[in-house]
Amino acid sequence: MKVLVVSGFLGAGKTTFITEMAHKCRQKFVVMENEMGAVGVDGGFLASSLGSDVDVWELTEGCICCSMKSDFASGVLTIENALQPDFLLVEPTGVGMLGRIIENLKQIAYERIEILSPITILDSLNWRLHASEFPEIFADQLSAAGTVVFSKAENLPPEERTALEELVNDHAPTAEVVSQPYARQPAAWWDEIWRKALDGTTLKEEPEADATPDLSIASLTRPRVDSPAVMAVFLEDVLHGRFGGIVRAKGTVSSGAFALRFDVAGGQYCLSGAEEQDGGETRAVFIGKNVDTAGLCKALQARPAGQDNGIRPFPS
Repeated sequence: MKVLVVSGFLGAGKTTFITEMAHKCRQKFVVMENEMGAVGVDGGFLASSLGSDVDVWELTEGCICCSMKSDFASGVLTIENALQPDFLLVEPTGVGMLGRIIENLKQIAYERIEILSPITILDSLNWRLHASEFPEIFADQLSAAGTVVFSKAENLPPEERTALEELVNDHAPTAEVVSQPYARQPAAWWDEIWRKALDGTTLKEEPEADATPDLSIASLTRPRVDSPAVMAVFLEDVLHGRFGGIVRAKGTVSSGAFALRFDVAGGQYCLSGAEEQDGGETRAVFIGKNVDTAGLCKALQARPAGQDNGIRPFPS
């Protein structure tokens, strides 16, 4: 689970940003809300705005950077264990210290929990008030951010935008700054948020499960055995790995004037009753790892029709 913290001072527009993110990015995520009061407000707003596709969890009556840090850690672990989402978005209270929140997350980060580069929403209209009344919190939310996004910036004068960009650069010289209205950002930017590691590097994409694993296929023509009993012994040998790690096999074999049908799957085999041969050629296919084609040919007195690397759809 990858954890993204979206910070910002009270009223900066964190919830609005998260709502926009849910509509713009192509990732599904769970939201953890931290409310200072006994009754949560933003969580209900988010839940109604984002719909049933997004789970919203709330922590109330405390701040996850200090007094509630143990509950916060437990909550993150609970979400990971219970919901197992790919992504968790944490929205702390507006007076939370972002640096402390990241440190709290580091205490529980392990191979299944990874911290993403945090985002701070900067109120471009009221930042001076926040900086003067709560300078420590204001400075921390900037310096600990990997990306600083300006909110309420649609009509920001150019000189004010420049002054804010310089302010951010003073506090967080390595942070990405989005000073233009974030709603105009392309989809690729929103998606990149979920791939940006805490140290600013881009996370490697998880390799998709290989649809064609390293298996081989052996096709035999005109396989035959002396009797059904001999075929049963052969199939037992197949299951016990005598001819390689065969996971699937199917076909027909000649036995005198009759043809036997067999099927191997799921560690079991099935050998059907004898049918009189109709003159058609018997064939067999074996799929697995390190399939011993020569050994199969010898055991079934057959010849190889070919052996291919890779797996093909097995006919039903």
